[in-house]
Order: sequence, then structure tokens, then C-alpha cells
Amino acid sequence: MEVNFDGLRKRLIADYNSLVKKLNRANKEGEISIDPFDIDLELDGLRSALVTLAFTYQNGEDGFNQLDDNTHFEEFNPIVEE
Repeated sequence: MEVNFDGLRKRLIADYNSLVKKLNRANKEGEISIDPFDIDLELDGLRSALVTLAFTYQNGEDGFNQLDDNTHFEEFNPIVEE
């Protein structure tokens, strides 16, 4: 049986990027203050997708296909210290 992981991978990336953007916006002078309910949806999505991925496997060498060139991962706290 073949399984398409595109939806799962896209959901993981979207939840991760959304969470990092919220955390970056909440980062004031090196401290993060955010209401837990503001990040609840993303964390639930990440947990659900990770559980699905953790219990899924595929035999053989032909595992996952390469992601799109447009795939982007937000960077948490991108400010470079001087």
C-alpha cells in the first residue's frame, strides 16, 4: 500500500511556521510572553502530525520524495547577537 505524505508534511510546515511567527512577535527584549491559548492550535497540529509520522513506516529505499523548492521554514529568534 502506498501512502501520500504531502498533506502531513505541508501541515507540519504550516503549523511550525505559524508557531515560530507568533513566538517571534511575542519576543520582547529576550523574553517571550504569550498566552498558551494563542499557540494551542499549532501545538495540537504538530503533535497530531508527529504521532502519525512516528507510527508510519515504509519498507525499502524509496521513502519520501523531495519537497518543493518553495518549502520555507521560519527561523526562531533570527536576531543575530553582536
